[in-house]
Amino acid sequence: MPEATFVVQLDDFQGFIVEQRYPTTLTLNEKVLNLIFYEQQKENKENLNLAEIEGLRIAIFSSPQYPKRMVCTILGAEEDFDLVMDGLSGSGRLILALMNEDAESINLEEIVKAGSILEKTSEEQKLAEIFLTPSSALLLERMQSEGVEKAAKLSIWLKNQVQDEVDLREAMAPLMNSGVVTVELVGKTSEMVFLVKDIFGYRAPPVESIKRAAQTMPGIAEKYKEYVTAFFSPPPPSKGYNPTLPVNDPNSPILEDREKISHLLADSLNYMVLDSLRPEPLSSSDVSLKTALPESIVKKVLWSLESEKVVVHFVEEDVWALLTNPRIESFIPEYILPMISKKVSEKEITSEVARRHLELLIQNYGERE
Repeated sequence: MPEATFVVQLDDFQGFIVEQRYPTTLTLNEKVLNLIFYEQQKENKENLNLAEIEGLRIAIFSSPQYPKRMVCTILGAEEDFDLVMDGLSGSGRLILALMNEDAESINLEEIVKAGSILEKTSEEQKLAEIFLTPSSALLLERMQSEGVEKAAKLSIWLKNQVQDEVDLREAMAPLMNSGVVTVELVGKTSEMVFLVKDIFGYRAPPVESIKRAAQTMPGIAEKYKEYVTAFFSPPPPSKGYNPTLPVNDPNSPILEDREKISHLLADSLNYMVLDSLRPEPLSSSDVSLKTALPESIVKKVLWSLESEKVVVHFVEEDVWALLTNPRIESFIPEYILPMISKKVSEKEITSEVARRHLELLIQNYGERE
């Protein structure tokens, strides 16, 4: 186990503050804290570095999501950094997310001793991040209508849409990180953007959870079904929530809800709690055990999810269950095949570009049967 762990924050008025430390007897001076920040500000991405500072081996974890906080771990002289780096990144990720949510609730000793971690962003969360940046969502809409586009042309289009200077690579990053688009140089000069996946965000009925409740919690099963039915299929004249209907209106409630779903899924703590409830209803203490989150944080997240009609609370049993199951899923954009053919015939793209696009589609979906 590490010799010590601490969380340091750069406050605009007070300078460096050690917000949490374990053990509490740990002492640090201003020089060490300055050097920690100097070491880690070199890269603007989630990062774990090992630095030798004032005779201490300090592993420093930071994330651009929390720009003024760092989780630092003092390693023993014989401790192998390569063997512990995944665990240190996971615990750093969790500690920063918890500090951002409620710094007073953190029990650093408990987290360190339990080895609690927060996994890297899931594929579903990467898809959700596309809708968190307006320019990324705009690019997705453009690629859905074009299928394949020259990067230079796409950049001009985006600038015209937002009426401002926009870094195409930055706006494209969520689409590329999630594998929705691929950017490649075809030939010597043509940098092309290919749509290789499309995505669909919606609320699914919590079928698995309802089945599990019927098997293990008969006391809530019937009421649970009633709650879910009232949301998805209420009696007329209410229309309920039907994600299977085609949606063309940009002001559609389901499109508006997609952005809300994206925010819920992209938030790490929300996602951990929500995902823990997908298989079955649980008490807040069960969710806490399953996620390794403090129960106070779990309750706070559950109340927030309840206000968004994601979970429902059965007060008498003190059990929480999914009312709706927010999902963002990818699928093959078969609709672009005629576009590719049309663009070749009208000489908008070369046969080489078309062939490469088909190869990318096959790579992503050819073996998924």
